[in-house]
Amino acid sequence: MSDVLITNVGVLVTGDVENPRSNAESVYVADGVVREVDATTTTAETVVDARGATLAPGLIDSHVHPVFGDYTPRQRTLGWCESYLHGGITSMISNGEPHLPGRPPDVESAKALATLAHKSFERERPGGVKLRGGTLILGDGMTEDDIEDVHREGVERLKFLMPVEDRSLGRDLVRWGHDRDMVVLMHCGGTSLPGVESTDAELFVDIQPDIAAHTNGGPTPVPDEEVRKLVTETDLVLDLVLAGNQRVAVDILQLAADRDDLHRVQLGTDTPSGTGVTPLGVLLEAAILASMTDVPPAEILCLASGTTATHHGLDTGRIEPGRPADLVLLDAPKGGPRDDALATLAHGEYPAVDKVWVDGELLVERSRNTAPAKTPAEVL
Repeated sequence: MSDVLITNVGVLVTGDVENPRSNAESVYVADGVVREVDATTTTAETVVDARGATLAPGLIDSHVHPVFGDYTPRQRTLGWCESYLHGGITSMISNGEPHLPGRPPDVESAKALATLAHKSFERERPGGVKLRGGTLILGDGMTEDDIEDVHREGVERLKFLMPVEDRSLGRDLVRWGHDRDMVVLMHCGGTSLPGVESTDAELFVDIQPDIAAHTNGGPTPVPDEEVRKLVTETDLVLDLVLAGNQRVAVDILQLAADRDDLHRVQLGTDTPSGTGVTPLGVLLEAAILASMTDVPPAEILCLASGTTATHHGLDTGRIEPGRPADLVLLDAPKGGPRDDALATLAHGEYPAVDKVWVDGELLVERSRNTAPAKTPAEVL
């Protein structure tokens, strides 16, 4: 694997929402890992002149619904993951695989599906994307042995797709997951699929999972007063998605910022779903939020990278020595009204995706899904 030196960076977005911007002008990558920021190394097998573009961590879609491989039966679309890579997304988090045609509802089938999806995506990166697949969909009748079975096979997340009838069992399932350092998600809002029941704020307060999946609705949110309760009366991770209510997403982000709670927010798409396949979904969500709140765009990009990584225990999401070199080079789009990527987001548009690296390997030389960069980087 060749080493890479990226020079003449305009703004470096760190992925750390507490310190979102760096004045570093170069990054050195070797063996798939960031080795130096503001590099002293001056030569490399590959040198990339960023020509003032913004370098950010590869984006992490906090909320996807894969099935297997790079095909989604929900939208009958092949290659959707690779297309998301062209939207700057280098990692994805499965929120369960409920769109499998004919998915059986019994406990053993749920366990088998989560285990198979986890192992499949661990062995094969669809389109080059790091997809953390295999989230166990929880249900009535599950025991601690069931949680242990999937944990032993490597499954890292659990999700309540609908309320369990026995609240005490719900609390037990959360506790059994936490005992094994598993992340617990819960569907937030109205019915999204036939047979899926709605959830409310009281259920979250009672059961206390880690993440309110699509807090702004998937697609329908809980009532406004309950949204406020989730922000102000819990410590839940607040998952804001493109396939939800954007007025509510704006309200949640602004309220979290006013309370100094930005570290609780993550961004995703909640796709593939009825909303469709949205390769630029994370960037579009970032543009909506950056243009309609007081939160600076660099901080919003951190919510879509390092903050999500922290919530899920991932080693990527930040541009720091020792981290995987999952990187995206962003610029203002050619013909656009602004001069750089961050100003473009603040104006309400998504920027041009000029280059994307995963583990230091250049996988996208110019995105086919965005306009070209106003000032394209040069590979020397």
